Amino acid sequence: MFRLSNGAVSLNKNGFVDILESNPIVVWDKKVPDTELDKFKKIVEKKYGQHFNSYWDFHKWSVDNYTDFWKEIWHFFDVIASKPYDEILVKYDLFKTHGRFFSLFIATVLLEDFLQSGRSSDGTLPELRFEQLPFDHPIAINFTSGTTGLPKGVLHSAGTFIAVLRDFGLHLNLRNGDTVYTYCPVGWSVWDNPIPSLALGVKLFLFNGSAEYKMKGHTLWDCMSKYKVTYACLTPAFLDSLENAGVEPEPGTYFDSLKIITLGASPSKIRNFEFLYNKVKKNLFVSSIYGATEVFGAFSGFDLNMPGYSSECQVPALGVDLHVFDTEGRSVVGKRGEMVIKTPSPSFPVYLWQDENNEKLKETYFTKYPGIWSQNDEGWINPKTKGIVVIGRSDDTLKQRGERFCAGDVYFGIDRIEELEDFICVGQDKWTGETRAVLFVKLKIGYKFTPELRDKIAETIKREVSDDYIPQLILEIPDIPVSIVSS
Repeated sequence: MFRLSNGAVSLNKNGFVDILESNPIVVWDKKVPDTELDKFKKIVEKKYGQHFNSYWDFHKWSVDNYTDFWKEIWHFFDVIASKPYDEILVKYDLFKTHGRFFSLFIATVLLEDFLQSGRSSDGTLPELRFEQLPFDHPIAINFTSGTTGLPKGVLHSAGTFIAVLRDFGLHLNLRNGDTVYTYCPVGWSVWDNPIPSLALGVKLFLFNGSAEYKMKGHTLWDCMSKYKVTYACLTPAFLDSLENAGVEPEPGTYFDSLKIITLGASPSKIRNFEFLYNKVKKNLFVSSIYGATEVFGAFSGFDLNMPGYSSECQVPALGVDLHVFDTEGRSVVGKRGEMVIKTPSPSFPVYLWQDENNEKLKETYFTKYPGIWSQNDEGWINPKTKGIVVIGRSDDTLKQRGERFCAGDVYFGIDRIEELEDFICVGQDKWTGETRAVLFVKLKIGYKFTPELRDKIAETIKREVSDDYIPQLILEIPDIPVSIVSS
């Protein structure tokens, strides 16, 4: 039985990440020969007279020389264009100001009507002609989840796809013939994020139906085995639901093609790694991944020839100058802070839909640290591994008795309690002006919420994390609301 353990840890005020720092758990330490990332690195070394001793050297070059980096990405993937690019110019102050570009479009159209609109007046089909459009021409709108207000319509250009090729082609090492599966609903950007990877010759595996379907031979795991999925992007909440429902691979289910599973949308837990290594496959690269709707992809990346650690994003993606800033705007390691990106990238949005003069975009992403993109997430970089941990939304900090912590600290403490199926911790402002943390728990079938169970939850949080993080109120709830991103 594969089991991860950090042992007893004395915490300071960094919360559960102190546990990750005290004894980083290696979950991957193998070598993969002839990766696409290595091929690309050798091309850059030869062309620019460089020698990179590590991924970190290569990453530093990519952010210090980001125009050359994106130029080489363009060439490496043989991007076909009607004419060569004139220049590589990516600055944050060049966001388009056409926030009303799509405002005149009709809201919906039936497929039959859309297809009919392409016919000539006599009903014939005209010759197919590909319109030549600029690199920054709007191509897709994806809406954010709305955790910090109304969902924002993030509009990306065709140029965004070049960053997706970096993610799938270099960091995930996917090639012609590989198969990709992402667990996500149509309303989430990760649903259409893999589509550009078709340019690599990758196949997309689509699973229509409930992933908790248990009929033998027809479960999600059966289908992933049958259709030889190479890479799967899942969420921690999804794995929790499969584990709680007992949906796991039958003995004898083979995953010979499965090489990589990434976990995103919320902080991954140690038990998620245990489930995958115990129930799915031991020789498997599993890692957290950090991305956002705003960039139609990932901020973090992978090097399959480096160690990977439980609950951490392994490395920042090439070309992404990712930092954790403190309140003074200083880059910090080993301290919790704000996740920021200091380099421009073609993956950033052209603008937000119906955002006059980019006012909403500037207010949301550029007011905290002028000129630097702030993703409004709280994060932490492990000083021992350099791995990245996404803690949660930066505006979701809980305050209680003068202590500041986040829901993830509480979840880390109670994740292994047998009686709990799901839980959510929120902050509540009291009429006195004070605030408190409130923990709602959903119990598994067959268990009752008793004073003894409440005490067990509190004692577990005290033992595993800190007694400062015990919510003042712990209540049972029949179900937990979820967004399409976290479900």
